[in-house]
This record gives sequence, C-alpha cells and structure tokens, in this order.
Amino acid sequence: MSLLAGGLHHLSIRTTDLGRAKRFYTDTLGFQLVRERDGAVLLNAHGTLFGVLGAAPETSPEDRFDPFRVGLDHLALAVANAESLHELKQQLDAAGVRNNGVEDDTLTGARYIAFYDPARPREQKTPLGDQ
Repeated sequence: MSLLAGGLHHLSIRTTDLGRAKRFYTDTLGFQLVRERDGAVLLNAHGTLFGVLGAAPETSPEDRFDPFRVGLDHLALAVANAESLHELKQQLDAAGVRNNGVEDDTLTGARYIAFYDPARPREQKTPLGDQ
C-alpha cells in the first residue's frame, strides 16, 4: 500500500523552557514567528513550519534532551488537499493502523489526521496548502 504523502509539512519539538527555546530559534537562528499560543510557538524555519512545544503536565522537571533516547514529538507529512485526509483515513483503517481521524490543529489551524507507527511515535498527515 502506498500512502498519500507529498513531503514534510512541519516538525515539532518539546522543551522544558519555551521562552528560552523561542529566543534561540528566533534571535539566534532567525526563524520567523508565525503564531503563538499558551504553551507553544509556531515558527517559519526558512520555508518549513517548526513547532516548539512547552513541557506537558507529564514531563518530568528533570527531563533533558538525550540524543540516544528514542522519541520524537511528531512528524507531519503533507498531502495534496484536505479531501485527501478522508481517503487516507479509509486506507489507514483498512490497513489496521491506529489513527485519530481527521482533526483540526489548534496551533496551525490546519486539518490533519494523526496516526501511530508500531514504535508509537505520532505522525500526522496535513494538506500541503493548509498552514
């Protein structure tokens, strides 16, 4: 089965210090602020959307990045349009892939479908033009 993937839509990371991370990515790396809400910022990383999420209630205050630890907040892959998401849901269901159905992203405003690979990282499919 070949899923409807058209490229990378956005990438998100989680941090224990959102303010510091925002300053680093905007002031140091020159990413442009696109949108901000409580607990998250969305940046334009020179043409790619890049989300920075603050610590979740489940995040340990002692948690620190470890390049050898398994994990990624999520990876968002692009699809051609919002209508493709419903077809993709049918494909995922038919393949027995756990998914959340078509939802609206509160940060980007885009429609998406989140699904899970066997290792449990969450992936999303988002229409390419919906940013």
